[in-house]
Amino acid sequence: MSLLSLFGCGPKNPAPAPDSADKRLKELHFSATHGYHAYSNIGYRAERTENGKTLITVEVGNDRDRVYEADGSVMDSLEAIVREYRMDRYDGHYKPKFDILDGDSWDFYIRFADGKSASCSGYMAYPPRGGAEALGKVEGMLSRWLYVEPAEDVALVSFRYELHNEEGSEVFYFKKNDSSNAVYFRNMGSFKGVNYNCGDSTLLNKMARDISYMHLGSYSGEDLSSEDTSRPRWIMIAEYADGTKYEKMDYLDREPEDKWRHNVPSFTEMGLRGTVESYFSDEFERIGKLSPEERGNYSVTSYDAKGKPQRIINYDAQGTVLGGRDYNNPDLDF
Repeated sequence: MSLLSLFGCGPKNPAPAPDSADKRLKELHFSATHGYHAYSNIGYRAERTENGKTLITVEVGNDRDRVYEADGSVMDSLEAIVREYRMDRYDGHYKPKFDILDGDSWDFYIRFADGKSASCSGYMAYPPRGGAEALGKVEGMLSRWLYVEPAEDVALVSFRYELHNEEGSEVFYFKKNDSSNAVYFRNMGSFKGVNYNCGDSTLLNKMARDISYMHLGSYSGEDLSSEDTSRPRWIMIAEYADGTKYEKMDYLDREPEDKWRHNVPSFTEMGLRGTVESYFSDEFERIGKLSPEERGNYSVTSYDAKGKPQRIINYDAQGTVLGGRDYNNPDLDF
């Protein structure tokens, strides 16, 4: 709920710290629904356990709940926010003076060890004296578990996205393995693609989550084997550790009524592509800021105007050529 961080200011008289264990914060719930967008409702529950840990539950749309155990300091930090902003005084339902359609709504609940509790909700409005800021801090702290994949879950191990239009081709490929994560990207209109390894699987986790939100597996689109390379199009391929594989493709030049032939509104199609393109853009920017040591060995593939690979050259972190391949004349491989 990004709007929360834009409103409100902090309180001047925070509540005093608890002087006994029975006044400690025992449980906190926060959930938000963003307008009428499908699968946009996200909820968090944090509980202080008997062994001093913090039990965190993440609830997203129709997904099954995900549960994590964190250090007790997480609950301590949430309690500090509650006391700083006097969130124990929150009560009732907050709403704007004028009707707003397709807005954000939220619910909040806290319970202390002595049984005292407070709860409230709101629609495009927040408690006075820093309420929006307080709720924004709570959500910001708990949202770090939104893209964490529990070890027992079947993980997304590779994801490939391609966009082809009159401006050129854009390709993003990410694959998880035991020691590193292979990343390949080719920027729109470029005749070169770069392949390297990194240790960050955040993008893959995000894509796994969004594939679930947007039901990519049920998207009909076109059969990849029937791809017409003369038409502007996008392609997504997702592979999971259990062997499940999704291959989805659709054309960008469809007539509006033709989109419904595939039983998918244009909003969903654009949402799928927009999500990936956003991640691709962020990753491309991040890669550009890596030092040679952080990037490690990498390779560069060059293409002709029709997208056919011409040559691949391998480099070490300092840019020294390690070898390569000529696709037109294998005898020139080095």
